[in-house]
Amino acid sequence: MKKIHALIIDDEISAVNTLRGMIGEFCPSVKVIATARTIEEAVAAAAQHLPDLVFLDIEMPPFGNGFDFLNRTRKQHGFGVIFTTAYPKYAVQAIKATQPWGYLIKPFSVTELLEAIKVATEKLRDSDSQGIVIPDSRKGNQVLRVREILYCKADGATTDIFMLRHNRLEKITASRTLKDLETELPESYFCRTHHSFMVNMQHIERYERTGRNGRIYLPQNASVGISVLKMDYFEKRFAAFLER
Repeated sequence: MKKIHALIIDDEISAVNTLRGMIGEFCPSVKVIATARTIEEAVAAAAQHLPDLVFLDIEMPPFGNGFDFLNRTRKQHGFGVIFTTAYPKYAVQAIKATQPWGYLIKPFSVTELLEAIKVATEKLRDSDSQGIVIPDSRKGNQVLRVREILYCKADGATTDIFMLRHNRLEKITASRTLKDLETELPESYFCRTHHSFMVNMQHIERYERTGRNGRIYLPQNASVGISVLKMDYFEKRFAAFLER
């Protein structure tokens, strides 16, 4: 399994450095890709780096708290959360706000950290097989694994989903708009490149600019377009994906 990419959010630099040091010394499966000390920095870092895991402090005065960060990123995030706080009183609120992968009370031990990382690893392993269910009047409910999807193409009120199965390209039509699927599929993998296309970045073999717009090339000679408006956005998203 690839390294877990983590974002540390804490307003105290000493807490950031302590946790980063513990991870560096005792958690070889985790890579700290960014840190943030304010909610604004945290929101920007989550959007730029697309972490797998966020270590999230709760009390971050004077400009908000960890729950504010979750509220601002809830629709976009595909990351897990391990709370790191000196206040056990927030545990119930934390569970209501999200389903955390851990709740560490400062000062926490290496053993407690490792146990939380173990849970995160198991959760991420499970997410590798995540999928969506698409009703089909002929074949019943079909389960589509995220890793199998190459790209999605809008067709009015329906969307054609192109899958790679057994080295063959298959198409399934879903009675959902592309916007609906965009909210269902994990943002860490899927990027909207055009008003008609959304691509799974795991399968991109190459892309090129063609004037102000572009084209993405996928397995089985498949390709999708990149609009002028989405070109810069796609390049930033794909660069962040490749850094993961």
